[in-house]
Amino acid sequence: MSVTHPSRSAPHPINLHLEFFRRTSVGQAIFKVKDIKLGARISNVHVTLAQQDDEGILQDEVEGYITMSNIRKETGLTLPTGFQLHPAPIAADLRTLLARGEDQNWGLWRAQAFSKFRRAGKNILMYLEKQDRRPADRSRAILDQWVRFSPLEKHGKWTNDCLGFVVDMFPQVVETYINAERGESDLEEKRPDQSNPRPKYWYPTLALNLDVKKLLPEEGVEWLFVRVLASVIKNGRIDLHVTVLDEGGDVVALSTHCSLVLDASRNTTRNNKKRKDSKL
Repeated sequence: MSVTHPSRSAPHPINLHLEFFRRTSVGQAIFKVKDIKLGARISNVHVTLAQQDDEGILQDEVEGYITMSNIRKETGLTLPTGFQLHPAPIAADLRTLLARGEDQNWGLWRAQAFSKFRRAGKNILMYLEKQDRRPADRSRAILDQWVRFSPLEKHGKWTNDCLGFVVDMFPQVVETYINAERGESDLEEKRPDQSNPRPKYWYPTLALNLDVKKLLPEEGVEWLFVRVLASVIKNGRIDLHVTVLDEGGDVVALSTHCSLVLDASRNTTRNNKKRKDSKL
């Protein structure tokens, strides 16, 4: 929008809806962008992600609608809602977390066993509640984490451009139940066979919605707080509600997901899609 329609002054995505039709793969992709409505304050665009299948045929795999605006220039009715997370998150000493990797209540998530399966996890540092500090009456369907950006395992800071990644990267709620059955810590996520670790489940997303509430500083911020909540896990389908807060407790973004819970072999045993550069 900034390059193609600079006169519209709508550089910020404020709402996003994505539908996932097919599995995407690491490799080349084509993004197609179509203007749906160009307005003075709000504009809407349609985006498609396409990749080649095994036969070299270009297929649409993800489609989405993005509502664009200018958060800096937003005006209108503002009312206090008194919104608070319930139950309240436990306290975190972010200075100590940054310096030492842990504080009294939180520790760095060291689940690297599936790094090849979940490669995007290399770009984020997640700090979870320590097992003995997590409230005993807290549902396992609630996951809290403080997160830092580490693109390609280097230091980074969160900006609004990162929010789509933030709301789609977190320890899986289902796996907290598996760890509890094994008597294991969510921080370590150990597996019985460390010589050949593999995930038990795959969680393909069917639909994802993102509602951006706040503009982060252009230089970015060190920390964001993320709560993930599942309301119903039934018959291999799971909903997720994601709330993103800044250090001051302001809501930065809200997201909802509709996902499936499938045996991981449905994903790991499939051949990677062929990419024929000449046809792209």
